[in-house]
Amino acid sequence: MKFPRIAAALLLLSVVCSPAFAADARPIKPLGKDGKPLNFDFETGTLKDWVATGDAFQGQPIRGDAVSARRGDMHSNHQGEYWIGGFEVHGDDGTGTLTSVPFKAAHRWASFLMNGGTWAETRVELLTADDKKVFFKISGAESEELRPVVVDLEKQLGKEIVIRLVDERKGGWGHINFDDFEFYDERPELKNELKPGTELLALTNDVYKYAGVTPEKAAEVMTRPEGFKAHLVAGEPDIVQPIAFTLDARGRVWVVEGMTYPQRAPEGKGQDRILVFEDEKGEGHFTKRTVFTEGLNLVSGIEVGFGGVWVGAAPNLLFIPADLNADEPKPSGPPQILLDGFGYNDTHETLNTFCWGPDGWLYGCHGVFTQSNVGKPGTPSGQRVHINAGIFRYHPTRHVF
Repeated sequence: MKFPRIAAALLLLSVVCSPAFAADARPIKPLGKDGKPLNFDFETGTLKDWVATGDAFQGQPIRGDAVSARRGDMHSNHQGEYWIGGFEVHGDDGTGTLTSVPFKAAHRWASFLMNGGTWAETRVELLTADDKKVFFKISGAESEELRPVVVDLEKQLGKEIVIRLVDERKGGWGHINFDDFEFYDERPELKNELKPGTELLALTNDVYKYAGVTPEKAAEVMTRPEGFKAHLVAGEPDIVQPIAFTLDARGRVWVVEGMTYPQRAPEGKGQDRILVFEDEKGEGHFTKRTVFTEGLNLVSGIEVGFGGVWVGAAPNLLFIPADLNADEPKPSGPPQILLDGFGYNDTHETLNTFCWGPDGWLYGCHGVFTQSNVGKPGTPSGQRVHINAGIFRYHPTRHVF
């Protein structure tokens, strides 16, 4: 007769002592007007219960850890299967908003996962539904990894509120990541919490003395050693997004416009090109501009010599044959893939900074976070050369890496 009492006592002790079962420690899903949980964790695989404007959130939500698939130093840290990954579809070029349906602030505390750009233009806002006033906002910490944010809703209890994701910025870290809005009865203690005003200062707060000056003025106000002068050879709009350059034997400047970065485009959709600038009069400014080739993909390195142009465009090292002595430089044949296997999961760590060494080899640099396994096309994986955070060289006639 004693066993049921002992079991009941043990069960009661377990319930009282285990914080995992305490009502105030569990997340609570926000409910819609129909009494059903709202799609604030995106596990429907759709944007149900949300309204998108612009193109920043087209193609969302994202399924799985797309972050680690393209870069080796971060994970998405999302909840469940789906999440909002602002970079994963349109990169940093998309702008727009993603706004939830109104819902009642039924509990004092809320949390959600977010990250992305530190910019004021990339943020998560909470608004009161009746007057559309923002009562909470936060930007990211310049990371793709989602981190928890906790919000005190004491002043909004019982009122209808709205969640709004805002992306008003193009360019570096011009995106926002988001997932899993939930309520709590008591303030949750969450690891790696992201708090407004405690992370990286937004770059918009930086002050640049000569921000926005013309290219000509930029050369004029440069700080130079005594006895040195600076001349503008070329500037916008004659050249945009320069990512790499080199000089040929005639003193011409070969420049890569890196328009494809930060994501490698689908095959045949690259937007990078190589321009050649020449100062025919020797006056310090170009008088001749030639488009050598275009349609390249994720170019990050260039050098000329040995009968052509050497181009780093992960995953490939390319050689474009050309008559380098011609007055109108142009390819004399299609690009040749000499090596492949260069990684681009972190696209600002790819092969770069090409130069000829005194030994006649082509030298280049390789960033730290991208992992590469390099070899001639078709080389088995076991015979390839692994490299990251290093310097490599390639022989232009013996074709040895």
